[in-house]
Amino acid sequence: MIIRIALAIGVAILLAIAGVNGNAIVLQTLFTVLGIVFSISMSLLVSFSLTKILNKKIRDSLRISISHTRNMLLLDFSMSTIVSVVALIWDSKLLRYTFKGIILDIMLIGVMLIATSLIYEIYNFRKLHKLHTDIEDAIIAEETKKAS
Repeated sequence: MIIRIALAIGVAILLAIAGVNGNAIVLQTLFTVLGIVFSISMSLLVSFSLTKILNKKIRDSLRISISHTRNMLLLDFSMSTIVSVVALIWDSKLLRYTFKGIILDIMLIGVMLIATSLIYEIYNFRKLHKLHTDIEDAIIAEETKKAS
């Protein structure tokens, strides 16, 4: 997460130096999309049913992985919420700061942080969906083997 934050801030600084300004509407739109992806990912996480996985070691490993993913998604979304609120309530007259040629645009930093969070959560969503289908396939294979 720290690497993503540093990357987002670095890109925001480069874009600000290039003359790009942050935009509250873009920030709000990205945050809305992030909220949708977050809620879908969380519902996918809680819908995992590990009851048919009989191997305790594998089941425990999956539970730990699911809990870790849930905690990381919650942390990421919480950070994104705080960033959005701070960027939106920041004094509009003081959104850009310049220090020795480096331009900090608070709104643009917020946009970039939310954008990187969105990429992270979409990546996690794809991995969760793949894990979900892999578990289903493994359970079907086990049940088919038992039936034979």
